[in-house]
Amino acid sequence: MQLSFNKQSALRALRTIRCGKAPQVNRLISHMAKAPLRSPRHPDGKKRWSPAAANLDWLGLPQPTQRTPLHIAVPSDPDRTRARFFSCTIYSKGLPDDAFLDIGSGIQIASPELLFVELATVMIPQVLVLLGYELTGKYSRDANGPRLGPITYGVPPLTTVEKIEDFIARCHGIPGLSAARECIKYVSNNSWSPTESLIAAMAALPLEMLGYGIGRLILNERSKAEYGNATRFGKESRVPDMLVPDAPVGINYEGGGHLELDRIVSAATAAAESPGNALLQKAVAHEKAHVREKYVDDLRRTRELASRGLVIVNATMEDLYSNSGLDALMQQVICAAERFSERDFSMCWKAFDSPAICAKRQLLIWALLDWKPGVEYMQQFIEREYPEPSPASEDRIVEFVL
Repeated sequence: MQLSFNKQSALRALRTIRCGKAPQVNRLISHMAKAPLRSPRHPDGKKRWSPAAANLDWLGLPQPTQRTPLHIAVPSDPDRTRARFFSCTIYSKGLPDDAFLDIGSGIQIASPELLFVELATVMIPQVLVLLGYELTGKYSRDANGPRLGPITYGVPPLTTVEKIEDFIARCHGIPGLSAARECIKYVSNNSWSPTESLIAAMAALPLEMLGYGIGRLILNERSKAEYGNATRFGKESRVPDMLVPDAPVGINYEGGGHLELDRIVSAATAAAESPGNALLQKAVAHEKAHVREKYVDDLRRTRELASRGLVIVNATMEDLYSNSGLDALMQQVICAAERFSERDFSMCWKAFDSPAICAKRQLLIWALLDWKPGVEYMQQFIEREYPEPSPASEDRIVEFVL
């Protein structure tokens, strides 16, 4: 077999590999050789394809149908496969020679850089920006349930903002270039989680895209103590989640599970059901100490970063899920940045001028969050912002990214 997957099929395959669910692929994607696009070839040398012949469930790709086709790329019109369960993209020109990754077994998948360009044709800009954070970050969404499925953390980034920008500069005349060129401006390297990505994306996006216009945040950059007692008594280095560019102001995000309070509740419930059980009582004390240790470390991190001249504003899960919560947080971030830097943030305040715009922004935030109502909010957002039929109004936006 020889096939080159692109668009949604390539994204699904990348996530499957990245989450460690494709045992046949035994190398990190970031270390795979890039190659030019190849022509498709049937595994048995035949001209006609069947769904069984294109079965690649080990790569996270479901059995193809006309309704859910496999997306493949071909180098010329004669190379197109005529089976209706394939959706073909022809790249006869305009594509660099390093646009695909060879993952073995005759299979190629679109490189992360090409993927960012291709999906600009079917994703609204804010969703494409979030995809950029995932591709350049240290986490991966689930291939089967991108919105609600388990997140894989601590994986190497697939690419960088700089590599995507370079790839875009070397392409010409292919669909999605213009939108990709605009959206990559609002992506930062090194995000560690989807929620961190959402906050950073909203901060970076311009006002016309319902963002706050602060610019690209600097994510998870290690701050080292360089003098005095900060080095002797504190940790040598600390990592603020996000930093505002050209201002000594940062944001630390603390999610709902950050302190793992459920562990205390579970242990305490078990102990209450078995009074006198010394082991369970010990487990409760252990969990309480564990949470307290994390809480104290968070306070010390904020204190040590302050000693290095950084003002840290703490963000919580409630800031995202409550109405106007992120607006309030960003107003505080902008106030602090104005107070402690010489940068002009006057344009950022225009993000809060119109109640109608703030309402649209809140709808967008809820649409992008990893929760079940997000699907409905996304549909509402698209109906409001894209009333005319267009690629941006397709259900694929929700299905394949969120």
